Amino acid sequence: MDTRRQHVNFVTVFAVAMAVVLLPVLTLNYILGLRSLGGGAAVINASQWQHATHGVTYAPPLSGNRPFKSARLFDRLPDINTVVFGSSTVMGITQSVFPPGMRIYNFAQSGNGLTTMIAEAEFLERQNPGLKWLVIPLDWALGFVYTPGAPEPETLAAPTAADAAETKVPIAAQLQDALALPRIKNLWGIVLGIIRARSPGAAFREVFLQDASDEYRCADGTRAKDYDTILRGTCTGFRDDGSATFGNLEPVPPRRAAALIASAVVASSKYAVALAQTGGEPNPVLLERLSGLARNMQVRGGRLLLFLPPLLPGLEVALRKAPHTAASLRRTKHALNQWAIAHDLVIIDAGQAESYGCLVPEFVDEHHALPQCYARIFERYWRDLDTPGKVRAGLYHAG
Repeated sequence: MDTRRQHVNFVTVFAVAMAVVLLPVLTLNYILGLRSLGGGAAVINASQWQHATHGVTYAPPLSGNRPFKSARLFDRLPDINTVVFGSSTVMGITQSVFPPGMRIYNFAQSGNGLTTMIAEAEFLERQNPGLKWLVIPLDWALGFVYTPGAPEPETLAAPTAADAAETKVPIAAQLQDALALPRIKNLWGIVLGIIRARSPGAAFREVFLQDASDEYRCADGTRAKDYDTILRGTCTGFRDDGSATFGNLEPVPPRRAAALIASAVVASSKYAVALAQTGGEPNPVLLERLSGLARNMQVRGGRLLLFLPPLLPGLEVALRKAPHTAASLRRTKHALNQWAIAHDLVIIDAGQAESYGCLVPEFVDEHHALPQCYARIFERYWRDLDTPGKVRAGLYHAG
């Protein structure tokens, strides 16, 4: 009986101890999660702040950026004539890579496939006659040009306060998230930061009681404000032109390039699988819709600009040489070239980024190029476009 009582006492003490430890963690992480999981009106608040200041920000979660990007697009539409579509692969495209007459918003969103891009572009082309340029990537490396099926109709709109209320995360999911190991690690970092702060009370208030951080300055002097509790003070998010700062990511060190390329070329990699499964044959339905979009833009005096996104220097060459990807990649390039010639379109082929002068540290991984690389690519294209005979229908290459 004494042994049983000892066990009960032990379990009771253990349970109380765990409650004492976990309850503050649960409470604090729950408070943080109210914003980090995208609850409330963070999208609208972040968009309004950027509209007023032209600073760097985003609404959480960072990877679920469609509502924020939609809010900013509709704010910018009266002042722009160019929309850049795409996934995170093209978030490095900034206003500075375009001629002065092209006023852009980079509407690229994380994980956005070509089928959705086409539907978005078709909707904006119909609804906004002031748009003169639509910029769309044909991303074969991630398999987007091979996606089967046809684009479904898409309706774009700026999110409202009612939308923000509907997107609140259920309490059960928030509590589960609050006890997840990454959240606990993040909380530990926040607590240490508060302890080390010049004014711990002010630091605690900013993190746990305010809807967003205080304003601060990025390294280049741009104003910034964080509407999430993760990556505070790192200038992570989107610029006023919609491009990403990639402030939470480090450039690829040159010494790591060979290892990254070796992993990317193996038959099981995401870059090789799509080529192998499709034989490198682009979905003709997607190409047909793109040619129709190009015709509509030409009728209104505009243009559709297409490009193949840049890859880490050396990666495309390696895929062109690998026996399990070489033939399929050749088929993709041939099919796109013939289609573009037939429809009098130009596709900027930037896959071999090194031919434009891009360097390894101008990437954060195998297929996310930083603005410096995109600046090199478009600078070469605009320069050649002014030279008679340099740019013809089909795939355009540097040189």
